[in-house]
Amino acid sequence: MTNLIFKMRLLIKLFVLLFSCVSNGHRLGSSIRPVHYDVLLLPIISGGSPRLCGHVLVDLEPTTTTNVVTFHGVDISILDVSVEQVLDPAKKIDSDRADQLEDLCFSGLFEIVNEAHTVIHEDPERQKISVILKQTLVKDQRYRVGLFYVAKVRDDNRGFFRANYKNDNTSCCHEGWFGGTQMEATHARRVLPCLDEPGFKTTFDVTIGHNRVMSALSNMPEITTLPMKNTRDWMWTSFGRSPPMPTYLLAMFVTDYDKVERIYKVCDRTIRMRFWGQRDQLRHLEQSMAVVPDMLNYMETYVRQPFSLPKIDFISAPLELDFEAMENWGLVLFRENRLSFNEETGSEEERFKVVQTMAHELAHQFFGNLVTSDWWSDIWFNEGFCGVFENDLVKHALPYLAFHAEKSKFSSIRTAMKIEEHVQAASVIRTVETADEAEKMFDSITYNKGNGLLLMLRNFVGPQNFRNAVITYMERFQFQNANSQRFMEILDEEIHRNRDIGRGMNVTKIMHSWTSQQSYPIVHCTRTGNGRIRLSQTPHPVYNNIVSDETVNQLWWIPISMTDGNQPDFTQQGTYPRVWLTPERPSLEIPYFPPVSSHDFINDEDDNWILINGELSGYVRVLYDDYNWRLISRQLMVNHTVIPQVTRAQLIDDAFTLALGEYIEYQVVLELIEYLTLVSDEFVRTTTQFHLKWMRERAKQNESLLTLFEEYTDRLKFERMDDEHANDYNNLIRTDGFPGEGCSSWSDGVCVDHVLGMFRSEMDGTITASNKKTMMEHLERNWCVVMRHGGNDEWKWAWRMSVNDVMASQRAKILSAMTCSQDRNRLKQLLSRVFHPTIEQSPRDTFTMIEKMADNSIARPMALNFIKTNWDRLGRHFRKSGDTLKLLASTSKFLSTNEELEEMSQFLNDLEKKGTKLDRSVTAGILNGIRANIRWTEKHSEKVYSVLEARRTEGRTKASIIKV
Repeated sequence: MTNLIFKMRLLIKLFVLLFSCVSNGHRLGSSIRPVHYDVLLLPIISGGSPRLCGHVLVDLEPTTTTNVVTFHGVDISILDVSVEQVLDPAKKIDSDRADQLEDLCFSGLFEIVNEAHTVIHEDPERQKISVILKQTLVKDQRYRVGLFYVAKVRDDNRGFFRANYKNDNTSCCHEGWFGGTQMEATHARRVLPCLDEPGFKTTFDVTIGHNRVMSALSNMPEITTLPMKNTRDWMWTSFGRSPPMPTYLLAMFVTDYDKVERIYKVCDRTIRMRFWGQRDQLRHLEQSMAVVPDMLNYMETYVRQPFSLPKIDFISAPLELDFEAMENWGLVLFRENRLSFNEETGSEEERFKVVQTMAHELAHQFFGNLVTSDWWSDIWFNEGFCGVFENDLVKHALPYLAFHAEKSKFSSIRTAMKIEEHVQAASVIRTVETADEAEKMFDSITYNKGNGLLLMLRNFVGPQNFRNAVITYMERFQFQNANSQRFMEILDEEIHRNRDIGRGMNVTKIMHSWTSQQSYPIVHCTRTGNGRIRLSQTPHPVYNNIVSDETVNQLWWIPISMTDGNQPDFTQQGTYPRVWLTPERPSLEIPYFPPVSSHDFINDEDDNWILINGELSGYVRVLYDDYNWRLISRQLMVNHTVIPQVTRAQLIDDAFTLALGEYIEYQVVLELIEYLTLVSDEFVRTTTQFHLKWMRERAKQNESLLTLFEEYTDRLKFERMDDEHANDYNNLIRTDGFPGEGCSSWSDGVCVDHVLGMFRSEMDGTITASNKKTMMEHLERNWCVVMRHGGNDEWKWAWRMSVNDVMASQRAKILSAMTCSQDRNRLKQLLSRVFHPTIEQSPRDTFTMIEKMADNSIARPMALNFIKTNWDRLGRHFRKSGDTLKLLASTSKFLSTNEELEEMSQFLNDLEKKGTKLDRSVTAGILNGIRANIRWTEKHSEKVYSVLEARRTEGRTKASIIKV
């Protein structure tokens, strides 16, 4: 008998080994197709022993005869397995499993039957659980596999997580609990055994156990709530069957939140919308509630598909999420400060962020939920679409926020370019095999570059063709999976039917050159005389101007839009492509201005600038000849409004970036921004100050250069103060100076004293209502002035506020402002918060605080040393493994000596030798960033000094016009 048992165990081990060799990837393959899930979940979230008990019935169909069913599963213990053939899918499921699960979770009594005589094989590395059955599952037959299991209630915003909170007001103090799911990208496998890939879309029935004082929520409306059999005050709430959806959209929550409910008419239907929050936060949900109907109406009208569910819930988590929101179908999860907006203290920028986040998640109800990407490698398509529509929706619902929407679009696209230049150049479509690789897809390349590429696509195919393709795509693939390739094919059909693009043009081929290649092209535009211009393309070298073999031969299909100073046109028609650069024809020469012999105005070419890529019509930078740069600079001096603000900002951003890459001289750049001495151009100043701040840090290596540089930037700020309404207070509230620092960067004594006075009146309770509103609307910037110039009393008051303030968004602003201090002891105290025994600082607050310290030249080396000294401890503090490395990148971005390069290289090498996993793209970006700083000092500092010295000697005035 003993020998027989030994042989059986040996056979099982050999079988498992053979099976693992066959299925050695992280993906599940196509041997099993899920048809339906019936999920029974009982989370215990309060107290010291949280646990997640569950039972799931998975209806599936084998595509090949097998006796092995493999699920994804992480930190899940399978207790029992059953299997039966499903002859009647409509047959009611035995309700005894709810009683069994109740006994399991509350008493620990559970009888393992193992009727299926299974063997469970766990593969933690690949996050798989294989169930090896005694019986054989026949191809194309339907089976129901049932699994009792126990999983973890987590504290890291992954899988099923929990949080407790205190709801404070004048009359009570209530401690509550919140539990819920975050499944994207690959965390459903932490909540239940499942086929956790986006390509497996299927229906779900959900039942959640909860205390009667709490509410249970899921994707669909509740249909029944019944008491548990043996546990007093506990209930089972069941929900309606969902439409087909992937596991990452499954949502299950239990909470004692209150709610505000509205019945909205969307198109010709009514939809129940509920907004959930802590009791004292409900009044701050009005802004979110107000925009939802208009936005849903817009999306339904645009895509010609209805919102598919009878209800939608919006809920915020009481803890600091690592993400802003999650688009669960019918149950959208938000970070608290992205759902709530305080009308009394919130700024217009904060209002925009709330509305923008809502727009993004509502767009996802169609792009991602109704039609889902078939694999994570193509997730850029859904996120890019939502980036396009989030700004359209904001402008539709709240037109007065259009300025913020345009600024956000510009920032999004140019952020992606800077990431590709300085950190990681990458294509939007990348190979994804593991769960870690899937998580890393949710980065700036996916969101921001994806957004930029789809905006470019919409521009060159035309908005009507684009919309027609969207309508067809949604109709063809609703409730299914698709990918960007399918959309491009549909767009090709649409365009060729309408003959809207030139002969031989193919959208699929065009966009493949953009989605499959890293980096982006630089378009060269040079006048060649007699009314002709030459256009060509080269790839921008990746990793801080260090040429990569991977990019040197890259070529793109580039739509070239053009306008000029004679008849400037920045309308939709004006940004439509006039010509194309292609891989087969990467350069060409074309007539632009009429030849001198054919017209009377011989100065047309000499006097008129040419401008390419207006209004961000393409994901490119443009390099002009010096003469054209000067013509543009002259136009800005004479009348900058001829060129729209987005295009002005992109011109300046291009010029600074190209000067850094040694394509143009800094003389050209400084002439381009000269007009800022005359006018207040907030949008462009924000872009300019980003670059000036970087240059200022480089100038610190040379005291004479720093003096000249600060003289120059002072003049940029103050010479423009020439309108009759300008005063010190107006100067204060404008976003001048370096980003986030306001006038404090310039030590303007008048405005500093004014802010200090308002702050001190707030401390002693004498502040007026209007001044309090001003301080709150620009809290971070104004408090930064106080922390920079104030004394110990102001610091202590800010510290108390940062500890006592219950609103996470307010606390984050206060901490950010406190990093402006110039006192080393105060900054040291600030860092002590991270591991303080009583403050319990959240990981997000730590990340924000240290990232902001990187912008303070005094705080920066302290923060860098803190990160190095506490590397392992910070790794345990943060929920996301890469956060510490990201902070290292932030705090090292201004290092600029060979000694600092060597020290950083050694630190990273030592970490890897200890077995620390580091993202190579980030570490390469850190080291190459330092090399680029060194190179700038060696290549540019003397030239910039000469330019600044010449400009001081010339003594330019408001009346001076740039010579061309």
